[in-house]
Amino acid sequence: MKKIILVFVILLNILINGQIKHIYTGKVDSILIRNYSYYDKETSTVNDTNESNSIQLLNSKKLTEKQIVFLNTLLKSKKSYLPERALLSHFNKKIEYFINGAKIQDITLSTMTKNITIYNREKLIYKAKMSTSLEKGILNIEK
Repeated sequence: MKKIILVFVILLNILINGQIKHIYTGKVDSILIRNYSYYDKETSTVNDTNESNSIQLLNSKKLTEKQIVFLNTLLKSKKSYLPERALLSHFNKKIEYFINGAKIQDITLSTMTKNITIYNREKLIYKAKMSTSLEKGILNIEK
């Protein structure tokens, strides 16, 4: 039984580390953090009759070189992710990486559910839950 659990833990660790390695943290032209107001049926109030979905851009910020280095350090850390995930599809932040004007990586975050989803060139490469340190680090970058 102990061997089975050990093998499972090792495989899970390899899987998580393998996915983290696909996160792009190389040279970019710019990185933008965008904040959204996200509304859908899952996030509505009890007696709400509005059935439409709504995603509105609230603000956008271009990161400095120092902030980019700090963000990439956070994203490379294994301690930034937890192996769980909420079922809601809610998000209210996006971090977008650009090279030559083309978006190469898109990270969606939810401060409500703590979900993080990472797409590299529109291909899903990682889904998890943000650790408290990653969430606080991203919020500090926005200040």
